[in-house]
Amino acid sequence: MRLTLVGLLLFASTALGQTVTFSATGDIIQNDQIVVSQENCGLDRTVNWTRVAGNCDVLHLWLSNESSCTGAPGAGDLSLDEIAVSDTRLTGTVTFNASEALVADGAKCESQTSTKTFRLCATTKRLGGLGTCDDSFVSVGTPSISFIYDPEPPAVPETPSVTGLDAALSVSVKVPSDAVFMEVQVLQSVPGEDGGVGAGEVISTKRQVSSNAVFRMDQGLENGVEYAVQAIAIDRAGNQSEPSPAATGTPIASNGFYQGYLGAGGAETGGCAAAGGGITGCAMLASLGVWLSSRRKRS
Repeated sequence: MRLTLVGLLLFASTALGQTVTFSATGDIIQNDQIVVSQENCGLDRTVNWTRVAGNCDVLHLWLSNESSCTGAPGAGDLSLDEIAVSDTRLTGTVTFNASEALVADGAKCESQTSTKTFRLCATTKRLGGLGTCDDSFVSVGTPSISFIYDPEPPAVPETPSVTGLDAALSVSVKVPSDAVFMEVQVLQSVPGEDGGVGAGEVISTKRQVSSNAVFRMDQGLENGVEYAVQAIAIDRAGNQSEPSPAATGTPIASNGFYQGYLGAGGAETGGCAAAGGGITGCAMLASLGVWLSSRRKRS
């Protein structure tokens, strides 16, 4: 009985050790995905792997050109590492990039114009019930990580809405469905084609998450000057859309409530007669009210 229990424990330990856990530092993996743009096609990505014990057969670490991990690496796949049965490593790393994965699949960064998804795989033969290796390689990697090459830019945003503020502009944008960031640019306004609005030198730029669709642009702007304003969408891979059609906006000076009141024709004596010494009747009435209130409290 004791020998049987020991055998079961050894079997359970070996089976558990055949699981490979993937992880990475920073924000390389987001929602079990690694996404790169065409600009970063050749940029290396490094993923850590960890296992508890040895494997029954060789452990393959690879990128599959399909959506699933089955068998061993084949044509179109990219082999990253092979861990032999005699290898005692329990941790390690694999490094890869989209360029290498595409070449293995018969493509190139420039020629691949649509999104391509690979799968990070760990496969080996599991230990069978009789203490021998199974016949087929199965997936033992967790979590299921997709490596996505996304060369497609997001949709071009619509023309933004612009409101003039004091030495600033308030800009509202409509976010395309595939954008995770939005960028607003304020530019010099120049004559455009067919008498429209043209965009000159960039004055200021701001980027925000797509959930925040209102921008306050207040850097380097002057009141009374007309500016061109355009929006750019950025997707999860970092691809940028073409700029939106340009809108225009002009910052407007604001003198505050009191100066605005005077500018509209108001006066200090508008509701109360002026008293001697330059003190308005309103001020005297306010002082009298405070004095009467204090007398009531004392009495």
